[in-house]
Amino acid sequence: MATRSAGGHPQQDDDAVPLSPREVFLAALHDVLNAVGLTHNTIATRARISQSTLSCYNTGRRVPEPGRLERIYKVLEDEAQRPPAQALPHPLPYLLQLRDAARAQPFAPSAATAALAASTPGSTTTPPERRPAFPTFHERRRIKLDRFARRKLAAPSAQAKVPVPRREGDRHRANNAHAADIAEYVNHVMAGRFRDAQFIAWAQGNNLAPREFPHVVASYRDAGAEEGAEAMLSAAANRDDVQESINITAALIDEGQVDDAQAILAVIRTDQ
Repeated sequence: MATRSAGGHPQQDDDAVPLSPREVFLAALHDVLNAVGLTHNTIATRARISQSTLSCYNTGRRVPEPGRLERIYKVLEDEAQRPPAQALPHPLPYLLQLRDAARAQPFAPSAATAALAASTPGSTTTPPERRPAFPTFHERRRIKLDRFARRKLAAPSAQAKVPVPRREGDRHRANNAHAADIAEYVNHVMAGRFRDAQFIAWAQGNNLAPREFPHVVASYRDAGAEEGAEAMLSAAANRDDVQESINITAALIDEGQVDDAQAILAVIRTDQ
């Protein structure tokens, strides 16, 4: 089993199976998340991320981007400084170092990972299902054609099922056509048709004009469809025209969605 060194860092007993880099990071993250007694909902709200995103971090399904990890840490650090003040179990540079090592390892749920998630106080998460694979090139082309045809036939009742709130000012986050697509995405997810749902988000990531992109991504998150937003970002980062990916990144930055822009840029840099 895992023990702690004199410096408070996770350490393995000699006769135990070594934890992977991802599991070491997950153990340290749990230590920090549970150090001050805040609920996950409170942490997510103060860190300006969705509760489903924090749940993915808590189960080890996803590794947080540095900026989001820093925001989460700042929330916990501020809470730890309230009287009676206490120190968090791990410093931020150490967590970032573990995060870099974990990021390089693909996610493969193990018994140790499941036990860590199950032991988190206040956590109601269950072991995640395997994320569906993204469509092949030929499937994407077929979906592009299908989406344009089906969008005109979208039922008005489907549009009303998705919470797409009005932004401050006089603009919607997504127009009616895109709201219908998001409604269809949500319906597929609720019915367990995850691959069909991902097709929709992937096709939007491939087809939307840069100026529309930030509002549709934000609307997916408003609807609680974090996976749809991530699929759109992945598709945008892998567009055949790199300039289009850059234009989308600029549009995201203009709307203040810096983390989303950085996610696209990270893929573009890796592919060069």
